[in-house]
This record gives sequence, C-alpha cells and structure tokens, in this order.
Amino acid sequence: GSRPLRSFARAKADWLGNYSVLLRVVGLGILLGLLCAPILGDLWNLWWNRYGFSHGFLVPLISLYLAWLQWPTLRQIPVEPAIGPGLLWLVAATALLLASEVAGIITTGSLAFILVLAGLVLLLCGYAYLKALAFPLGYLIFMTPVLDGLTEPLVWPFQLLTANMAAAILQALGIPVLLENSIHIILPTVTLEVVRECSGAGLLIAVLAVGLPLAYLTLQAWWSRITLVLSSVIIAIVANWVRVAVMGLYARAGGKDLHGPYHILQGLFVDWVAFGFLFLGAWLLGRMEPAESRPLSHDKKESSSSILSLGPASNRAWWLACGTLAVATLALYALEGGTAELKKDLTTFPTVIGDWVIDHQQNSESLVGLPDADESFVRSYRASDGRRVALSVAYTRTQRQGKELVGMGTAPLHEKADATVLRVEEGSVPANRTIIDRGHRSIPVTFWYHINGTGYADRNLAKLATIKQAFVRGRTDGALVMVSTEPRKDQSEDSWQTQEAFAAAVFPLMQEYLP
Repeated sequence: GSRPLRSFARAKADWLGNYSVLLRVVGLGILLGLLCAPILGDLWNLWWNRYGFSHGFLVPLISLYLAWLQWPTLRQIPVEPAIGPGLLWLVAATALLLASEVAGIITTGSLAFILVLAGLVLLLCGYAYLKALAFPLGYLIFMTPVLDGLTEPLVWPFQLLTANMAAAILQALGIPVLLENSIHIILPTVTLEVVRECSGAGLLIAVLAVGLPLAYLTLQAWWSRITLVLSSVIIAIVANWVRVAVMGLYARAGGKDLHGPYHILQGLFVDWVAFGFLFLGAWLLGRMEPAESRPLSHDKKESSSSILSLGPASNRAWWLACGTLAVATLALYALEGGTAELKKDLTTFPTVIGDWVIDHQQNSESLVGLPDADESFVRSYRASDGRRVALSVAYTRTQRQGKELVGMGTAPLHEKADATVLRVEEGSVPANRTIIDRGHRSIPVTFWYHINGTGYADRNLAKLATIKQAFVRGRTDGALVMVSTEPRKDQSEDSWQTQEAFAAAVFPLMQEYLP
C-alpha cells in the first residue's frame, strides 16, 4: 500500500512544481511585456506601415518554431543558471533597452530586446541553453531595422541598376525610352522616377528572412542551401526590374495612381515571386540531394533533468530577473511621464530680427522640419535689399518612434549636410549646411537641434543629449530649428554667411522660448 502512496505523492509534487513554474513564467512574462511594450508597438507599426518589412510578422513565429525544434536537445541539458554573467548581461541589455525607448530609437531598442531575451536565458538556464537557442534568438534580428545598415550602401547602386534594366526591358519591347539623370525614365506620356523605395535593396532582407530558415529546415547540404538563398536573391532583383518596367507599360497605357495601392501591389509582387521561387527551389534541390537525410527524430533517451526543475539557484535567478525587469519598468514609465512646456508661445516670436522684418507674403519655399511635432512655427522675413529667409521651428515634448526629434524624419537633412558654425555674441554654435531638393529646385538650409538650451549639429550627439536629459532631468523634449532661403544657383561662401548671420541672430531668441 505504501508504493501507490509514494507514487501519488511524487505525482502531486511534480504537479505543484510545474504549477509553480507556470506562475513564475507568467509573472516574468508580464514584467517583460510591460518593459518591452513601447518597442514592440514600434516594431508592429514598422511591419505594418513600412514598405519591405511585412515579413516581420512571420519572424517571431518562425523563431518559436525553430526553438520548439530544439526541445529534444534542451531536455538533455541540465538547468545551471549563470547568475553572475547572466545578471550582468541582463542589466546591460535592459539599460540599452531603456535608453532606446526613452530616446525613441527603434534600431538599438529592437536589438536590445533580443539581448534581453538572451540575457534571461543565460541567467535562468545557463550557457548550454543559450548555445542551443542561439539560432532562434539570432534569427529575430530579421524583424528589426538593424540590417538596414547593410542594405543602405546598396540603395543608390540598385536605383541606377533598376532604372537602366527597366529602360532596357521597355526598349526591348519596342517602347521609346530616354534615361535622364540615371534614375528618370522618360516615356512619351509620362516620366517615372526610380526612388529609394523602388531600388529593391530593402526587399533582400525579406528574402533572406524566409530563405535562411527554409534552407536550414528542408535541405542538408551546404551547397544546396547556399544555392537556394543566392538564387532567390537574384530572382528578387530581376523581379524588381520587371516591376518597374510593368509600371512603365501601365503608365503608357493610360494608367494612373502609380503611387497608390496599385504601386504597393507591384512592390509585393517582388516578394511573391521571390518566395514562390524559394519554395520551388527548395523542393527541386531537395530532390537532387542524396537519399540519406538528416535524422528527423532523436533516439537519445531523455534525461530526467527538466527545464521545469526548481532549485535554490533557479529561485535566486528568477528573483534577480524579476527585480531587474521591475526596476527597469518603473524607471521607464517614470521617465516617460516627464514633459516640458514652452517658455513662451512661438506665435509671439519677434517680428523684427536685426535687419530682417517679418514678411507677411507667404514663402513657397518654407520648409517644415517635423510635420508631426507637438508645436511648430514657420515665418518669413525680408531684408531691406529684398532677400528673404524662412524660419522653421519644430518642437517635440517627448521622443516617440515616428515622432522623434532625430530620426527618419530628419535623416534627409543629413544626406548632403556639411558642418558649419554660427557666430553668436562671443561664442559659437555648431550647425549644418544642407541642400533640399524640391523638384528641379535646390533650397539652401541651415539647421541645428536645440536641446536644453544647447545647439547640436551632429545627430548622434543630439540623440545622446536627449537620453542624458531623460535620466538627469526626467524629460526628452527638443526642437529642430531651420533657416531656409529661396533657391539660388550661387552657393558662394558669402551667400551662406548672410544666411547664417540671420540664424545666429535667431539662436539667442530661442533661449527665451524653448525650455
């Protein structure tokens, strides 16, 4: 009679142990969700709204599947929490995540999210678990914009190549085509411009995101895996050429709304062709491989150790993980709650600045730096000799992805920017000179970031300034100040100095309006 009682007691203990672990997993998941909610929301918006990132919805699901395939291996590995290194890793990754969320930097924030997951695995389970889950965790990088740094240098060459090949395809079909400025395809009835989004460089990441796990799961030989991925990339590039050529045919036939939903569907066409080729290629290459295949089942006897085991080290690791995430979450929402208001309403800005007087005539060349800013101000001024400038101030109370002071919205300003200095009273303020292209017009612009009374020209320093301000003062506000003039062919030093003299007169006034 004692044996059934012992079996019942063991079963009850196992059930209670599993139930306790389940509660701990749920508690840790809630804390992780609260901390990572801003960056996960930014990633969702990125996948939904940005062209070429819709594959991001699939990446977490594929990563979970890859991790599930490792379960037989994980069952063989004893749980040995690496408390010291794991805690250090988790704290560093959490600090990076916190700083990125406060500053609205999705690139480092999404990378930090992956590092936080890896730190939790190391802290709670140990090195062996982290090694086994390295590929599923590393694969998550495809759902982030981190790899943009690899494709960015390819954008301009791909623009040129796409324009040339699309023009060649149209000419081969007997359609008269003239290629102007390397990226403008001039047809008898319409002119097409191959812009950055049409280069096809960003779509390569989507192809790799699907191709790599597909090759890993369905093929055995390295030669077949490499062949599948490389050939699918080539097919995607060629499909993009065809897409632009199809747009030309559509426009020549009288089609309209080239940049509406039809354009989006044409963009997705590249993905569909590449993905279709991936699955077809995987099937064909699989048939060409030798009959011997990688074993699909593991004959090893499962160890009695389990990921659900609870020991003193596991308890301590869990409490440390929860404490780290809880402190970071409290800090995040405390920092996000801080905002600042303008010292004065921007509409009361002086109508006379030195030799410049407000010009009530609307300036068609006025530029808006941040369309979604919390407070914005645009005003034109005229000098006695007839020269005109436009002053634009865009103020953000907090940093949010898509609404941040330094981000995608201001990136075009830095593409052709050169550093300069504004001579203000007895000191100097760093600023930038740049040229904004509007159609066939080139607008000279002088701009800087105004953060906590200090001017910044370098965008990296401006980002760091907002992060520092968040931790020191509990707020992340700042402004983008731009001074633009009418398009001019003369880009002499004297012309720039005249423009920057007005900007230098504006800077001290900003101190009276911006916090």
